Amino acid sequence: MRLRERRLRHKRFGPRRSLLASRLTRVIFIANLIGLIILISGSLAMNRFEAGLINAKVDNLRSLAATITTVIGEQATGRGVSAELDVTGARQVLRGVNTPVGWRVRLHDRSGEVVADTARLDETISVGSLDPILSEIPPEPVHEQWVDKTKNWFTERLNNLPWRQAERNNLRRDLRGDVRLALSGESIMGPRYDEEDNLIVTVSLPVQRVQQILGVVTVESDDVSGIVQAERQALAPIIGLAFLATILSSLALTLFITLPMRKLARAAELVTRSSDKRDAIPDLSGRRDEIGDLSKVMREMTQGLYSRIDDIANFAADVAHEIKNPLTSLRSASDTLRVARTEEQRNQLIDIIQQDVSRMDRLITDISKASKVDANLARETAQILDVGEILHNITEFYVQTRSGEGPVVRHENRLPDGEAVFIRAFETPFAQVLRNLIDNALTFSPLGGEVCISAELVQKKGRDRVIISVEDDGPGIPTDNLETVFERFYTQRPKGAEFGSHSGLGLAICRQIVRAHKGRIHAENRMTSDGRAVAGARFVVDVPRQQPRSNK
Repeated sequence: MRLRERRLRHKRFGPRRSLLASRLTRVIFIANLIGLIILISGSLAMNRFEAGLINAKVDNLRSLAATITTVIGEQATGRGVSAELDVTGARQVLRGVNTPVGWRVRLHDRSGEVVADTARLDETISVGSLDPILSEIPPEPVHEQWVDKTKNWFTERLNNLPWRQAERNNLRRDLRGDVRLALSGESIMGPRYDEEDNLIVTVSLPVQRVQQILGVVTVESDDVSGIVQAERQALAPIIGLAFLATILSSLALTLFITLPMRKLARAAELVTRSSDKRDAIPDLSGRRDEIGDLSKVMREMTQGLYSRIDDIANFAADVAHEIKNPLTSLRSASDTLRVARTEEQRNQLIDIIQQDVSRMDRLITDISKASKVDANLARETAQILDVGEILHNITEFYVQTRSGEGPVVRHENRLPDGEAVFIRAFETPFAQVLRNLIDNALTFSPLGGEVCISAELVQKKGRDRVIISVEDDGPGIPTDNLETVFERFYTQRPKGAEFGSHSGLGLAICRQIVRAHKGRIHAENRMTSDGRAVAGARFVVDVPRQQPRSNK
């Protein structure tokens, strides 16, 4: 019961699941997002660039700090323990230092207090004209507002990552602590984060006169984060375009792949539920891609299945009709047998019953063969066969088994001399076609007549075709029945033939097998040399030629 419910649920929701619930849609989006994730991961790899920039910045700051400490140490007054820091001279030194924008130099005395700071030593006054007063500040364009909001959102999310927060906490700036360590003789350098989470690269070196530590010079720079942020912002438009391209690509693939597949699935569901929806499969062959090929194959498959269903229904109706005839005769003969008065009448009725039983047995046997043709073809494997050899072997079989004065079977070779002609065929079913045609020709040929089987090679539409013909000396076929003879249960008894000796399925089976070989079969009449009379019937099998495989 649960298995049945699962099957029903799958049948109900399979092709009708929502587009977002489609696994194919998810796969498309995930596959496209992988590239975007790689790009974003590459932008996060800016951390390596940041680390390299910090190391280079530390080297520059250390070089500047070492120069300053050396000059200040040389200008210090006194010797040994009595050495003192020349604050005035140190300030002059700092004024003479050309510090880049974003750099700052501080000088701390022995107590750790700041006695000089480049941020406060600049006494220049800038003179210039002021900008005109604006009555109203123009609003920022909308697209720029969205760009700023996007950048701020991205930066905020990036900075709030847990591992980045932990890194900032571990490198939190402690200026006093760095100065104390420098006063003890250590060199302190590296990245730090201030209270506002701004990245600062700092170097603290002790100012010494010989072995006496007189103070500490701290050089710091806060432009590293700006440089890295500028690089990240430069990547932001590229990431945005990549994200947009990913969405558009995913939507396009969904529209051109997922939706047509869903349409085909729903159409297939309609076909399975109703026999009136034969044309429900949409024709997408105009796409000229795999989905178009799938649509074309599904339409052909649907038409083939419904044709097979129609054939089965018609076949069942024909079988029922054909079986009713001998059954009716049997019922009539058995009812009459009860009231028969003479021995002769009873014997005649018994003969009729036996004939009807034999007819039903033959009919059921042929019906069984006809119903197994497709199954036999599915089980067998097509082989490359020599046409001349097949016709020769079949002719020899009929020559060896001929008895009495019946018609003669003759093989006439019309193939190119010295050239083997091959076809790709199922050996047993194809031989059955030839035997059925020969048996049918023998039935209609007179005593002393001749049945000729031949093959020739012709070209049709630039392709080689093998034409196999079976000719007899019989009365021929009425013009109106040249196509009808291939219908199931159609029988045309030759003069003197026993009623019920033919089921009318032989030629129908032949056409079924020939079609499986991608060939055609038809019937025509042979005319005399003057073209005025029918000389016999001819059945023609047209199949494609197969080139043999090379052993090289």
